[in-house]
Amino acid sequence: MNTKIEKIVRMSKVLNVFLKIGVVLLIVFIVVAMVMVLTVPSHDAAEFDAGFFSFTGIWGDSPFVGSTDEFRATMIFEMINSAVVAAILFMASFIFKGISHEKTPFTQKNSNRLKVISLLLVALGALVPPLQMLLLLVFENHTADIYFTINIGYFVFAAMFYCLALIFEYGAELQREADETL
Repeated sequence: MNTKIEKIVRMSKVLNVFLKIGVVLLIVFIVVAMVMVLTVPSHDAAEFDAGFFSFTGIWGDSPFVGSTDEFRATMIFEMINSAVVAAILFMASFIFKGISHEKTPFTQKNSNRLKVISLLLVALGALVPPLQMLLLLVFENHTADIYFTINIGYFVFAAMFYCLALIFEYGAELQREADETL
């Protein structure tokens, strides 16, 4: 086997393992967050200090201090966010698992998986922020200071992954043609 292919296969195996570990860690976070949401004391408008939970959010937000309803809404949002990220990592792990088994990255399956990742990134950028706002509206009695932002970066990455999917699709065609001529 070609040394370049051997390196690709080895690295794909390593990445597959690391991505699966990342998925497991995110699932553990989701379970812990769910327990936190279900066990947080019920105080309607009382201030709640989540310092006991050391909650800083998956993206490194500042420690949470607010009402229990805000805490619940924030944790549910973080669980949804984490589930989408876990799905992206899971799909990427399948790409690397496929590369290590098939000895080539250029397959239609990998192209389709990259397209799914691009759709998940669009969901992360377009659907999750309004969902966060909706959660705050449901859990909060007032609408003051409730807003959502859309991160354009997710759409840029979605476009990049979609373009990579098209490149992999083209590579799969070239690979198929090369295999047929041999």
